[in-house]
Amino acid sequence: MAEHEITQKELGQNNSLKELGKLLTERRENLGMTLETVFDRTRIRPEYLRGIEAGDYTDFPEIVYIKGFLRTYLKLVGAEDLQKDFMTQLDRMEHSQHTGNNKWEARQQNSSGSANILGSGSAMPKGFKPVSHFWLFLVLAAALIGTGVYVWYAITYGGLDLKNLKLFSFTGNNGGLTIEVASEDVIIESVSGDLDENVSADEEANDESEPEEEVSPYLEIHAVNDVWLSVAFGNAQPTFRRTLRRGEVMRWDLTAPARVVIGRPTAAQVILNGQDLGIVNPSAKKSETYIYNVDGTYRKVR
Repeated sequence: MAEHEITQKELGQNNSLKELGKLLTERRENLGMTLETVFDRTRIRPEYLRGIEAGDYTDFPEIVYIKGFLRTYLKLVGAEDLQKDFMTQLDRMEHSQHTGNNKWEARQQNSSGSANILGSGSAMPKGFKPVSHFWLFLVLAAALIGTGVYVWYAITYGGLDLKNLKLFSFTGNNGGLTIEVASEDVIIESVSGDLDENVSADEEANDESEPEEEVSPYLEIHAVNDVWLSVAFGNAQPTFRRTLRRGEVMRWDLTAPARVVIGRPTAAQVILNGQDLGIVNPSAKKSETYIYNVDGTYRKVR
């Protein structure tokens, strides 16, 4: 296990990931967001957020989870342009980890000589008895004898066809042997009953299922920082014009396209019909205007 632990330690000291973590920290701080705010938005544990920004992934879960954390974090702060660099370094980490594990396993095999294919050769533990096959042989013999007797009887007295088919079952009972015979009619009746029960259960399940409710179109704006907004619907005059304070959320039902003027696009997060569009424009220097449509599409006007 020592080899594996050394590899994990080395993976936690990737200088490229440290540099990327610094860039990500700067992006977050430029938006005026704290790690607590990121946790509230993404539900990623604070210790993982600190590890990402420090470039230290020693105590993280598997690589696939790290990638998921990063995609969510980058989208929140509008740093998707760093995603390719992050994923490249994480893929190298994953490759290094697998290489380290394979080397350790090879050394373990070499130190113990060839692999023991036949097992340790130890005797059976006391208290266990070998399984007896007596009853298995007895049941098979009885089945063969019974089949032979039936075939002889059917050929001699009534002909051999599917209508005369009998099925035998054998059970042991206190050292004895019981033979039960099931006719074709009994089998068909039993199978039909099972099918009817299954069909009835499926019909009840279908009757109880309810159609999913459709979500009405809506527009939701979160103030990541203080931001001035003007919102108008269709060709009407603005119905909302004021500054949203940091942490404040406004929501409107969309019955017509919404024309939204955002005084500080770096401080507003938009959700349209349940889709998180993220920060409006992390690199904006002045106010911008957007049209958000009922069908979930949107565009920048100026």
